[in-house]
Amino acid sequence: DIVEGLKDSSRFIILLPQGYLLTKHQKTGIRMETFKSKCFLRIVKQIRNVVQKEIPDIIHVHGTRGAFWVRLAVICLKNRPKIIYTLHGFHIIRKPVLVRFVLLKLEKFLNQWTNILVCVSEEDKRLVLGYKIIPENKIRLIRNGINVDNFKVDKERTKKEKIKLGLSGKFVLTSISRLHPQKDFSTLLRALKILINQLPSSNIKLLIVGDGPLKDTLEKLTEKLSLEDYVDFLGFREDIPVLMNISDIIILSTNWEGLPLVPLEAGASRKTIVASDVGGVRETILDKKTGFLFKPNSAGDLAKKILKLYHSKKLLEKIGEKGYENVSKNFNKLNMLTAYKTLYNELL
Repeated sequence: DIVEGLKDSSRFIILLPQGYLLTKHQKTGIRMETFKSKCFLRIVKQIRNVVQKEIPDIIHVHGTRGAFWVRLAVICLKNRPKIIYTLHGFHIIRKPVLVRFVLLKLEKFLNQWTNILVCVSEEDKRLVLGYKIIPENKIRLIRNGINVDNFKVDKERTKKEKIKLGLSGKFVLTSISRLHPQKDFSTLLRALKILINQLPSSNIKLLIVGDGPLKDTLEKLTEKLSLEDYVDFLGFREDIPVLMNISDIIILSTNWEGLPLVPLEAGASRKTIVASDVGGVRETILDKKTGFLFKPNSAGDLAKKILKLYHSKKLLEKIGEKGYENVSKNFNKLNMLTAYKTLYNELL
């Protein structure tokens, strides 16, 4: 979104691995460089070679791993570019104690070559300041933003997809995320079991969208809880706006987040979000006004919030509309692009 939005005022080169994102971005006509190896040292060398050849004014890097590679690549360069490091969640503090200690020391050292650290949420900014890994004058807060128009889906297309997935007449819960321990899908499945017990003739169907290392584990848990008839694992999908629009409730059960996109996408789709009351999640939702927050790891509280919405179509629609207003006003793509353009100009 940043590259697409600012390509008229800046010349971009995107450096990224092979995979879905590469295929997606190639369609834009923007120049791509791909990592030629998975070896850490070769990746650092390739970044260094690209920097020496292209002499960029700014490197904008996303995520801790990418920032680690980039800063190592430019340490000894005479004409170093300015480095903007967008932190999408301060995840290293959740590592085991010894690993966390080493990574924090490394971050503090490498941040000598970071000009600006962008935090996407107040929670991340608070954590970064608390761990003192970079001076406060080098920190900026720029929240994620999305294009709400991308989530306007034709009703006929929505109807066809619902029929295709066998969801006609169903009350659809959808959770979209990587199947990873961070995302706490086990709480969601346990909450679904509570719902089914309370609604024995239930028409509820849960769609789990995404792939990841816990897929087999979650499928086995689904069988253990006798939920096979109520859960569909859809795997990786590119038609997220369509899946949002065929849903009644979007659910984000997670242990921590920087500033997640799912609540924003739910709002853009005018759908009610029920999400864990953690980190940056609570910055995207006004509880009981633009969505519902539930106690982390509490299947009972999650089931209670879903049940309340299940019994009130009027409340579902009201919260969905308020969510749309919130996202349109506070998390739109234009706000994010304006902030980054200002930051780029500030560093030039």
